[in-house]
Amino acid sequence: MNLKMKLNIVNKHEYEENEDYREVIMTIPNEIDNLRKDFEYLGLDYNNLSIQDTHILQCRVIDTKDSAFSNEITTKISNIIDMANARSHTISYQDIKSMFTILKSLDYEERDKLLAVLEIKDEEIHNIKDIINYGNNLECFEFYKNINTYDGYAQKLIDAGDVCLSDIAEYIDNVCLSNITKYINMGEMGEAYVNGNEGIFTKKGLIFERIYKKEEEEEEEDEFE
Repeated sequence: MNLKMKLNIVNKHEYEENEDYREVIMTIPNEIDNLRKDFEYLGLDYNNLSIQDTHILQCRVIDTKDSAFSNEITTKISNIIDMANARSHTISYQDIKSMFTILKSLDYEERDKLLAVLEIKDEEIHNIKDIINYGNNLECFEFYKNINTYDGYAQKLIDAGDVCLSDIAEYIDNVCLSNITKYINMGEMGEAYVNGNEGIFTKKGLIFERIYKKEEEEEEEDEFE
């Protein structure tokens, strides 16, 4: 995957104190020598950056082979940057670079899974570190890409063998097992499974939160031991 980022970056202290501040447009990934020169122009030492030295004004994710993901994740990042600017918070180069490393490691399905997670967690996402956190913990979520209806999820359960049709057949007289789905209300079955497990339909598919909830329950149990 040919993923890259284009950043508009400033020296945070200069940006906050002067109207006539310097700004650099740089690309990630990039050669070390180029990065050193860019940061030198900003009056910073690339090898000795603190978390409060830089601030990102704009960040665009680019992948010509996956423009949909590029556009959606760029929009999410831009919203976070706008919120940070409004609250005088910092979006550091280090955080953007860490996020890039995570995004670059994701395959196409994991990208959609991340977008689904960010959609259901939208109100809890306030900075780039939140995206980094969810990107590092995608295993905490179960994702069914392009499953957008209860019927579709019910069929997925049957295809995966998670629903035992022979057990259902016992309650329906004179029905061949191969035709049993004609007698099942797939929508109701799918709705029961989704709602019973607190699933959420997103633009990218159906998602369930798993481990986070389990950890919370374990913590609550520990409090009473």
